[in-house]
Amino acid sequence: MKGYHFPQGCALDGEILRYVGEAYPKGVCSVCCGNGKDAEGPGSDFELVVVISAARHSPQNFCNGSWRSVWSIEFKDEVQMLELKGKLQVGAHYFEEGNVQLDAKHECKDSTIFQSSEDSAITIGNIIRQHKAEYLASLEASYSNLPDTTFKVPFKIPD
Repeated sequence: MKGYHFPQGCALDGEILRYVGEAYPKGVCSVCCGNGKDAEGPGSDFELVVVISAARHSPQNFCNGSWRSVWSIEFKDEVQMLELKGKLQVGAHYFEEGNVQLDAKHECKDSTIFQSSEDSAITIGNIIRQHKAEYLASLEASYSNLPDTTFKVPFKIPD
């Protein structure tokens, strides 16, 4: 990255590296410029894209899992706002005494004010953490209700 968005990109890269190191032991991430790579100075809008990926393969425990998220962060200089759009995807595969697979996707949006490079990076990191936590909580709630909803027998089983 170079140009006007370089300080924001560097600060965001550092924050996302810290987050991925904490949240995903074998995860990887990247921050790149999506739009506005030729932005020359104040008044120029640009977009940074954050990609996070992690996988855990454990055939000895009969399971595999993956996490992918892509975040588009639009820096709107004129109105001093950041708009975030996230796409999250979870994959899981259990294959002990059967074969169960999960492929869940979720999209989310958020916004915040445009601050200094470091403060914006911390805020973006916190927004990503928050949306991940909310999504995982919703998945847990959905799956804890499966026995009472999806797998409920629609008739009385005879004794």
